[in-house]
Amino acid sequence: MTQETTDATKSPAMIAASHQAKLRPFKVASVEKTDAPDGSDGQDWYRYVLDSGRSKIAGQRRGSRKDVLAYAAQCAEQLNTRGLTGQSIWSPRGRKPAAATNASNG
Repeated sequence: MTQETTDATKSPAMIAASHQAKLRPFKVASVEKTDAPDGSDGQDWYRYVLDSGRSKIAGQRRGSRKDVLAYAAQCAEQLNTRGLTGQSIWSPRGRKPAAATNASNG
């Protein structure tokens, strides 16, 4: 009979591989020429879409198609890294401070 290893006994590489198997990584789905957003100048704007199969993220960026494609690929890589490590500057997962106790309780 085999036993399943707990996360406490797994190496970081094993945990990362396990998370990667569960994740659907973001990839650049498309980069298309578009009009400038309201209030913006220029004609070299592109709309990019990142797709993970479960979620889509769309954005716009000014520049050459090659530059926007590189930017979108970098965004996808950063999102995938955040998902793999479980860390994000926008959603910290550290401990919350313990609730203050009242010293007069006895």
